[in-house]
Amino acid sequence: MSHPVLQKFLQVALGVFSAYVCLNLYAVPVGPKLPAEESKSSSTVIGPSYERLDIPSLDFAVVVFDPQLDANDDRMREKGVWPEVRKTESIRSAYRVKEAITRLNQFDQVTVAPSASVSADLYLRGKILESTSEIMKIRWNLIDARGFEWIDWKTSDHRVALGWHQRFYEPGKDAFQPLWNEIARDVYDRLKDFAKNHADIAKQNESRSDRGRSPRLSRLDEITHTRDLVLARFFAPDLYGDTIEVNDRDQWEIKYLPDPTTEEWLRIQAFSRKDQEVASLYDKHYAGFFEQVNPNYEKWLNEVFPYAREMRLEERRYKVERAVGGIVLAASAVAAAEADSEQARENALALGSAIGGGLIFKSLIDRADFKENLGLFDEMSQSYHDTFAPVNLQIEGETVTLQGQAATQFERWRQVVHDIYSHEQTDAYTIHIVDE
Repeated sequence: MSHPVLQKFLQVALGVFSAYVCLNLYAVPVGPKLPAEESKSSSTVIGPSYERLDIPSLDFAVVVFDPQLDANDDRMREKGVWPEVRKTESIRSAYRVKEAITRLNQFDQVTVAPSASVSADLYLRGKILESTSEIMKIRWNLIDARGFEWIDWKTSDHRVALGWHQRFYEPGKDAFQPLWNEIARDVYDRLKDFAKNHADIAKQNESRSDRGRSPRLSRLDEITHTRDLVLARFFAPDLYGDTIEVNDRDQWEIKYLPDPTTEEWLRIQAFSRKDQEVASLYDKHYAGFFEQVNPNYEKWLNEVFPYAREMRLEERRYKVERAVGGIVLAASAVAAAEADSEQARENALALGSAIGGGLIFKSLIDRADFKENLGLFDEMSQSYHDTFAPVNLQIEGETVTLQGQAATQFERWRQVVHDIYSHEQTDAYTIHIVDE
């Protein structure tokens, strides 16, 4: 492309960009609004409060999200994906969802867990599909201890409104709070269905009791019993291995309930409480990670937002232009009159996108504070994903150290606690966490 052609191309592209902005002004959520619109867009509400449903005690685990990183993709940063940030977000996002789930006021305990192998009644698993500081897109599902899927894999997302950081931000306020609230709301709506079943069964059991018949289990009762039975089966397969079995849908199915007053069952419950204590330790570590990294992450969101938004608009313009014959493609008829082929005009379009995107990335990457934040996120996330802080346990005077990634540590813990349980003379109270 000759110099005069490039100059004409840029002039036309600039003019069209100005027209494009004008056409999209009313989509930008700034300026006066109706009260309902202001409330919806400001994200000032952390989350609604909920009355406690009539349900049994339930523990909820939010598994650290999958960052969806491809180690073999050398062009991740060119696509706007920084591994350092994404790893940080996989923990931070899980923690924010935990906070939103906690505010539902329905669960006895809500923890962030390194894997779905921890013992819980409900598990929320997720993966980050997109995160640009302007847009967060999470794919997630909800599954119970039976393996029954409450909510099939679905995608939830939120785009931060232009001007949000200037109008609404204050330390601790999350730009993506509507996303965390939406996920929690979906969980609550599904829980209500199970709560209704639980209430209906309880009412039926009153009538069954009057007639001398044994009570039935609600679906929530089945979940809590399954959780206990799976752990009992883990510790003592010879005694409790036949209490549950996997059905043809790959779900746990209760065959019978054992006597809860036996010495062996009570011993298993003591070990289960110790198992939960160790799992909670990881939750505390994740909370500490959040507190340490969050101020810098919020600063990151604020400063990167303009670049991320412009990159999205650049990509959007490119797609729209291609779909309709394009602004730059149309400009090719003017700016690239010499071009005698469709391929040449397509090259002009691609050039426009590349110039815009390249300048945006260069201005971002050249910033010292950007590099400083990347270094912090990389250091912090590595310590939680690659080399989690060792956990020291003291067992009958001997120290056992759990090392490696958090999920690996917990797997090792399960091996250790299983061996301890196998020694009939050892009790759960002999296990102590040395340093938290």
